[in-house]
Amino acid sequence: MLSSRSGRMAKGVVVSAAAAHATYWAWESAERWESEAQRANPDGGIGAGFIEGALATLAWLTLVPLLLWAGMRLLRERDNQLLLSMGSATWIILGTQLTAGGVSRVETELFLLAFALLGGLLARFRPTAPAE
Repeated sequence: MLSSRSGRMAKGVVVSAAAAHATYWAWESAERWESEAQRANPDGGIGAGFIEGALATLAWLTLVPLLLWAGMRLLRERDNQLLLSMGSATWIILGTQLTAGGVSRVETELFLLAFALLGGLLARFRPTAPAE
């Protein structure tokens, strides 16, 4: 049987991996949608694909924190402030590499794997109450 910390770590890895892949898929879909909108209306000026690009950015910035929180709550884990804050910050930093466009599929999966492992490590730690 897994100890409490090992169980939290495993849950953190699973939730982080699911959140990262779901967010990456949503972002990639919105980016493809933006590209198609720009190709369909090349004379549309700066507005062609703007909504789609804004949705891609919004998905990238908001889905990971939301999915990390919801996933850990569904698995009945509380006190995930470190996972949510540091995981979200890491995801934004990671985004500068993944969204640049020069990253292969293998490199993308390695980045997502590293994020999942970091999520597991962050999930192990719970805040403690100060000693009185």
